[in-house]
Amino acid sequence: MQIAAMKICTPNFICAFFFLIFLVVKSKAQITIGQDTIKVMSYNLTNYGNEIGGCTNASNGPTLKNPLFKTIIKYVKPDILGVCEMNTNPSYATGFLNNVLNTDGITYFKRSNFQVEPSGTITSLIYFNKEKFTLAKQSYVNTSYRLVHHFRLYMNTTALADGDTLWLNVLACHLKAGTASSDVTDRANMATAVRNYLNSFGKSENCLMLGDFNVYRSSEAAFQTLTSEGARKTYQFLDPINRVGSWTANNAFKDVHTQCPIQNGNGCFAGGGLDDRFDFILMNSHLINDSAKIKYASGTYKAIGNDGQHYNTSIDASPTNTSAPAEVILALTKASDHLPVVAGLRINGTFITSNQSKVYAHSVSAFFDVNILKVKDIEANRLEQIQVYDMKGQIIFDGKGAEIEEGISIQLPNVKPGIYNIRIILQDGTVLFSKAIHE
Repeated sequence: MQIAAMKICTPNFICAFFFLIFLVVKSKAQITIGQDTIKVMSYNLTNYGNEIGGCTNASNGPTLKNPLFKTIIKYVKPDILGVCEMNTNPSYATGFLNNVLNTDGITYFKRSNFQVEPSGTITSLIYFNKEKFTLAKQSYVNTSYRLVHHFRLYMNTTALADGDTLWLNVLACHLKAGTASSDVTDRANMATAVRNYLNSFGKSENCLMLGDFNVYRSSEAAFQTLTSEGARKTYQFLDPINRVGSWTANNAFKDVHTQCPIQNGNGCFAGGGLDDRFDFILMNSHLINDSAKIKYASGTYKAIGNDGQHYNTSIDASPTNTSAPAEVILALTKASDHLPVVAGLRINGTFITSNQSKVYAHSVSAFFDVNILKVKDIEANRLEQIQVYDMKGQIIFDGKGAEIEEGISIQLPNVKPGIYNIRIILQDGTVLFSKAIHE
């Protein structure tokens, strides 16, 4: 349906409108200025929801693992959690969200959309703090073995009001395991597919790649492909701690190993103690060297539960591991045969978070379908007015006096790429807000 009766608001009205939003949010929503550092976490969940080999429901099922993961994640408090070895049935991903993350009063975690793998029983995805991030788009790299998932997020900071969008791209992967030459080749081919994909990605933005890489040394072709300058230097990935070398069974890297937190395998977990560095959070040069908006926070990268004193043994063996609370150390030995890796990113901006404001309580979903703006999830009331603003505060559409039935569709033939604020006033006085991205 079309919205009629367009008019152009004066600059004074626009300024007053945005100032009013600020006052309403400040006074009623009790704006919380978020921390200037976000925490990213990568975790191999070890056949979550899968009964395969020695991993049975009795020894490795979600009912057993969920309380353990809950203990670990509540200790780490990540803002973005990338996981691999998740069952390809989306009900398991939702179960993890509801039974591990959004518990004990926490409601802010959201999961990415589920992308079906072409083959296999495991997949990768992310969970994120929806108060701090919005998932703008997700895609995938179709490799010869399994998908590498691409998530393009922007941050819900005060900078949005100035048209300054802080973008963060996250690639979640699980490269082919194994020591055979064919396994090494598969990993290399997957890495090549990722770089080719990023070479064709039309934006130069902050990007990190996380997951289980299954590499044994930095000289492996897969790792070299990801970390070399390549055809497009923007997406050259770097190790934030610059601990490259031959990691496996090497005491010199005992403080960065991530597999396995137990000495004796249980039929499902690999065992062998900590002697491999398989799990990574790599970052492009923007995040390491030259981003003024988002940058790696030096000293924050670590493998949770690795205190550097348990090479080739269980992390709960002598000497006492004091790198995390005892209950977290114990949970790490029982939840997975990998340790999670975390890293902090420093943000040049502040987050606005609230679940109590009328602004957020009455938010609606809006999106662009080519040059048509569509607004969904509105009750069947009389529409008083709808306005669309760009991020400079300039109004690009203003209409009033139309019936809301199954949503709103507005033709905007000359709309440019960017983020737009949508303001809807119902006849009962309710004000609805949303944002939409046009790419």
